[in-house]
Amino acid sequence: MSAPEPKLTEGWGVIRPGDRKAHYYRETFSLCRTRGFYTYDLSPDDSPSPDDCKACRKVLDREAATK
Repeated sequence: MSAPEPKLTEGWGVIRPGDRKAHYYRETFSLCRTRGFYTYDLSPDDSPSPDDCKACRKVLDREAATK
């Protein structure tokens, strides 16, 4: 029996009803701080998409540039 995969705590969330764009979540809050308490599955895919929240993408790009 294999061990269960650990739940991601960081990644892109699906576009929920009421959201215009997909947000990037850490723990349960979006990087743009407009969305919170996201408890659904997250996607580790980090390739840019036109569906991404521009503010979340900007924070991610800034963090990548400083690494």
